[in-house]
Amino acid sequence: MIRFARLWVAWLLATFAAPTLASAQVRPDSVKTDTARVVAPVPPSTRVDTVPKLQIATDSAVLAREVARTDSIKRAIAGDTIKPPVAHFERPDDFETVSRLRFSRNEILSSGAMNLADLLDRVPGVTTYRSGWLAGLHAASFAGDTRRIRLFVDGIEMDAIEPRNGGALDLTDVQLWTLDELVVERAAGEVRVWMRTWTVQRTTPYTRVDVFTGDLNTNAFRGLFARRWRNGMLLQLGGQQVATQSGRVNAFTGAESSGGRGDGTVQGLMARVGWSSRRLSVDLYVNATGRERDPHTARKGFTDLPAYKGARRDTYFRIGYGDTLRGFWSQAIVGAVRTRLEGVGDKVAATDTSIAIETDTIRGRTQQLLAVGYRASRWSVSMTDRVRPINGTAFHAPAVRGRLGGSRYALGAFVEANGVDSTRRFDLYARAQPFSWLVLTGAQSARTPDSATGRLNGNTLRTEAALKVGRLWLGGGVIRDNASQFESPVILGTGAATLSSTAAQGVLVSAAGRLYKDVRLDVQAIRWDASQYNRPQLHVRTEIALVSDWRRRFPRGEFSINARLWHELRGGAPFFYGTATGSGTPDVRITERANVVTGLLELRLQSATLFYQYRNLTGGAYEQIRGITMPPAVQMYGVRWEFWN
Repeated sequence: MIRFARLWVAWLLATFAAPTLASAQVRPDSVKTDTARVVAPVPPSTRVDTVPKLQIATDSAVLAREVARTDSIKRAIAGDTIKPPVAHFERPDDFETVSRLRFSRNEILSSGAMNLADLLDRVPGVTTYRSGWLAGLHAASFAGDTRRIRLFVDGIEMDAIEPRNGGALDLTDVQLWTLDELVVERAAGEVRVWMRTWTVQRTTPYTRVDVFTGDLNTNAFRGLFARRWRNGMLLQLGGQQVATQSGRVNAFTGAESSGGRGDGTVQGLMARVGWSSRRLSVDLYVNATGRERDPHTARKGFTDLPAYKGARRDTYFRIGYGDTLRGFWSQAIVGAVRTRLEGVGDKVAATDTSIAIETDTIRGRTQQLLAVGYRASRWSVSMTDRVRPINGTAFHAPAVRGRLGGSRYALGAFVEANGVDSTRRFDLYARAQPFSWLVLTGAQSARTPDSATGRLNGNTLRTEAALKVGRLWLGGGVIRDNASQFESPVILGTGAATLSSTAAQGVLVSAAGRLYKDVRLDVQAIRWDASQYNRPQLHVRTEIALVSDWRRRFPRGEFSINARLWHELRGGAPFFYGTATGSGTPDVRITERANVVTGLLELRLQSATLFYQYRNLTGGAYEQIRGITMPPAVQMYGVRWEFWN
């Protein structure tokens, strides 16, 4: 007990002594005054929500919308990826003094070209022919021969199988709005146009709408849609409707006169379905064009052009591996073309119950293409073989293309043995830039037809040089073409005949580059020693352009201006219309000298482009086919609007 009592007393002393010792260690200036704490009474909960239910519901809806919007933005950012492109056919190398014959999609649209003939006007030695406005007849020739201009779409050659065109293509069937790129390969002896159709790589859907109107009752609408999926699938659709009617209506006043004439309608449709993953791609492409053209009445004493109503459809299926811009690549393509010419087929005789009718003329042809190649930084080589089954016989056209060299010195060659026209072709190119201010180029072409054809061998040589003065390249050169034979262009209303031309020499003059800041100049001129069939002696095209996005004023690139003015001077071209009645004298008719000025103004605001074009500003009469007067001054304006959404 005594021991327990002692422990209890010691615990009490420790309990009271501890606070005293602790308080003795506190400094006097650190002592705080006591604060009184008042505890407010809390009323009992009534379990009633003080926020109205409507406000709670509204806030919840707003929150849900914000969450959904944020999630959709995140999905769009994550989903807008770049997928591997579908296969592109090999693009020829550039051996020009100045790279001016390669057009991207934007450059095609901003060039003011309404069809391929407008772009071919920029190529020295090429002569274009037009019978009217948008739906009129359009054709072209090189050195007077329409077959020395060849067109390729994604590697497939466009064959001129229309029975009424005499082996020439009507360029109205080429729809520029379906293209992603256009490259003009100017060999010495012929011109090859390589076109790559439009495609997309982004998974964000793409839409574009073009609407324009103008004189000659011109009204047009065009729409495009494209979509890529994350699994590599691709869908593209596009269509257009262009119409001009009889009579002439001013685009602004609405006044109508009977002095002019319309030229018909053009419908176009394109579609692509495909898939790509890494270096492999598969796609199916369809491009169809339907046209209806009114008859063109020539002046008294000349040949009328008949009406036209028909269609052309080009289709191909392609399997591609690799990229033609680097490394190993190969492609296998099966293409088909079908044309229909309404009402000009064999006449069905009348019976007791029906009258005589004209049937349609339908032509078709397939083309199989196998291509393989390899491209490195300083050399490239490719091999192709085209097979065309015609009337049970397979005609092959094997070809080899090669390049050696870099940006300063380069050599190129193209060799082809075309079984369809029984002609072997050999093209050689060379380009040298020993100094930054001097470029030298040369090209030679040899054409060797089979002896059974009876045609002459062809040989063409071209040399050019360009000197840089400031930011402008001034150039000149010489082209020599030996005597040749070619078919008369019956597509222009001439009679069927085999024409002969004598050896000719032409002088080339050019100027290209920047005059001042964003003002650019492009002059291309050629003068032959004499005019020959389907070819004028003199042809000069001059263009001055202001192309700027004014980054100092609009650093985000939301505005740009494209103002162009071009002038075309063309001498008279002789056409062969057979022999005079009662004598063997050739009936040769020479077109009038043409002097045409055209203006273009485009303003881009964000993704919308407003454009206005005025063709033949002076309003003077001119012709490109003898006896067929072209429309006078024509105005056209509209908008191109594209969306990524």
